Amino acid sequence: MISEMIEEDARRLDDILAELNREILKHKNARDDYNRQAQVLADKRDRLQAQARKLSSQAAVYRQQRDECNISARENKQKRDEWNDRAARMKAAGGLGDIGEARSQAQTYHQKVLKYSKNGQTLHDKMHALMEEADKLRAEAQVCHEQCQTCRKAANSEHEKYIAAVRKAERVRDNLPE
Repeated sequence: MISEMIEEDARRLDDILAELNREILKHKNARDDYNRQAQVLADKRDRLQAQARKLSSQAAVYRQQRDECNISARENKQKRDEWNDRAARMKAAGGLGDIGEARSQAQTYHQKVLKYSKNGQTLHDKMHALMEEADKLRAEAQVCHEQCQTCRKAANSEHEKYIAAVRKAERVRDNLPE
């Protein structure tokens, strides 16, 4: 009679242990799945950030070239204005000097101003497009980062449940008869 009761208790403990082992496996698999998802998201985030850095570097090159065009445009504008002032002074002095040459020089510098301004605007547009694309990639990377963090928190939660189930199973095993 007592041995039957011990045997019945052992069967119940075996059933409890089997249920705990299923719970352990469930939490372990969930934890591993969340960790895999987190790694995929982290890899995607890192790729997006690398692409954004590359685009930002390219934009910086365009910015420098644009700035150089803007400097050249300002310098040529100043020279154009000087030639226009010279032509105006010649005209005011009753036509003394070669007004035609002064106006020709002013026109030459004006064409350079237009060329540098147009090139500068083209470079600015390219730079701006690259910066916008980099911003979009950074925003997408941020979403991946947030999702990665959510997966990691879920994995940690599953790991805590896994550890709790393992400890509970150990306590049950410790109570099994020899």
